[in-house]
Amino acid sequence: MVSTTFEDLNNSKKKLITDALLNEFSHHTLSTAQVSRIVKESGIARGAFYKYFDNLTDAYNYLYHFALQDIHQTITTDYHKKFQPDDYVDQVREFTEKSTNSRYFELVKMHLLFNEAHFSTPVSNHLIIENEFYWATQVLIHDAIKQLMLDPSSKELILQKLANVLHRLAKEDD
Repeated sequence: MVSTTFEDLNNSKKKLITDALLNEFSHHTLSTAQVSRIVKESGIARGAFYKYFDNLTDAYNYLYHFALQDIHQTITTDYHKKFQPDDYVDQVREFTEKSTNSRYFELVKMHLLFNEAHFSTPVSNHLIIENEFYWATQVLIHDAIKQLMLDPSSKELILQKLANVLHRLAKEDD
């Protein structure tokens, strides 16, 4: 867990460290990332890194959640709202556009391709207990996001296919 020592740093130092983390995790998988490159780029001591983060996974978690908060600022997810296929498609479009046009694009792409298997999230745990239609919807949305990140040129085709399948699922759920 990110330490309060890190949280209490002045904004310029925190940004310098966050930028170094972003560079490292955007170009290296979690399993090949190195503290030495992060501390060299950020200009902090190795001991300071471990004062701020428990380990590389902790630093990665901090950065990835920080990035998602920035990307998701205006995207809402209400798990108890009645299923609306077009709303989900719009959110996928917005998320992928914001990700693609953000400084976090390579990080998100690296996460989807290589790193997400290392993490169990409350969202995925939440999905297990939901009904089959909601579960299928979320699995499809996640896969569509992954495909959009890998092949942005197919955006409209992927979103149309997602919309078609989500509308069919919604009819089954009625």
